[in-house]
Amino acid sequence: MSVTHPLLKQLKGNILELRNETEKEIQDHHPSLLPLCRSLEEIFQIGLKSKMNSPFGLMKKDYWFWITFIYENRDKYRVPFALTEAIESILNSKKVFTNLGKGRLFIRTALSKKLLQSLIELLWIDEMFLFSSYDPKTSILGNEIMCEIFKSLLHELNKIDFKLELKNASFLDETWNIGVYKKFEFVPCKEMGITFAYVRGRVVVVKVDEGSVAAEENQIEPGDVLEELYGQSLYRCNRGLISALANKYRGMPIYLSIVKGYYVGSIYSPLKPIFEKLNLRKKIESKEKDNGFVQEYTTDSKTGCLKFNMVVLGRFKVHNDDKAENIDTAIIKALKLNKEPKDVVIYISERELKVVTVEDDTVLVDKHFSEISACGRKRIYPDIFAFIFGNTTCTIAEEFQCLVLKAPSSSVITTILDLIAHGFGTTHWEV
Repeated sequence: MSVTHPLLKQLKGNILELRNETEKEIQDHHPSLLPLCRSLEEIFQIGLKSKMNSPFGLMKKDYWFWITFIYENRDKYRVPFALTEAIESILNSKKVFTNLGKGRLFIRTALSKKLLQSLIELLWIDEMFLFSSYDPKTSILGNEIMCEIFKSLLHELNKIDFKLELKNASFLDETWNIGVYKKFEFVPCKEMGITFAYVRGRVVVVKVDEGSVAAEENQIEPGDVLEELYGQSLYRCNRGLISALANKYRGMPIYLSIVKGYYVGSIYSPLKPIFEKLNLRKKIESKEKDNGFVQEYTTDSKTGCLKFNMVVLGRFKVHNDDKAENIDTAIIKALKLNKEPKDVVIYISERELKVVTVEDDTVLVDKHFSEISACGRKRIYPDIFAFIFGNTTCTIAEEFQCLVLKAPSSSVITTILDLIAHGFGTTHWEV
């Protein structure tokens, strides 16, 4: 049997991307974090035997089962205190309810606390249990040589500093995509001015009264999900909990955390069915029009991507060095060429950017944010911008190109730069 595996190569690439980053800390919305988490989950799932014996008969098994088995036998296996504490925090969590969600929260917790390597070492203590969980022919964890390679990669992963918001966990049952999580402290008040609805276990804001403390600087908006109140989770909470907490802490500062439902013009994907049920999208769009805001983009109904109508002015090969200078040069070069512009539509999601021609739907560019090395515009041409992309992930790409585009207005460019900056924290802004 081969001692290599595509998932190990994939994980190695994920780690290489993160190790080459200039950022000291990897936070929730770093573009390389999501691929890393998915790679780890796939490794935990591949070759996992689908059923196990339990007091209730045969049960479908997930990797969370063997993690809890190790915890239940912590004295026998001499499980380190940090690992025991991490597993207990998930067992006690009121943010995740499925085994899949608990496993995902464990992966995020283990990355933050550098516990994955020690966990895998414990798995091999009891080979009888190991082989009852994993098929040695198809798994990575059940194959001694590949598992050693995996542990060496986890050793490298321990050198990366992950600073993740572990309380941002209530959507892990549904998706790996992490929403924008915000904490607030409001002054004591009788009424916060928030009207909310209970939908699918979520407490969703449907109205914020003008002039209320919650409305200041649009801190809380319709579509936001109330996550915690005074440190207590509101996901799947009893409907009387909010009133009980408000009465208990009356006259004291209000501590509240939320997940943004509508961020930089895009709906957080797991909330789309809830938005439709509450007609929130229409209410938000109506409010924007009432405020004199003209939306210069649309949302694709099938994918949820934002769509921007633009024209391509030029496309050029560039070097990877002097990224900002390359953008500057490409914009000037495109203007000098004076070629007939081509109408295109740019689709932007949480992770990707795609450029498609209007005439025949030809895909000119389709790139993950990790493949975009720079993005910016010249101040003297505020409605023109350019971005540089590699033939693969930037850290290992050998060829780079620059696409120059013109928008209907400078505000469209500002929105696009905001979106890319949200998805890719190291974006170059201005040249």
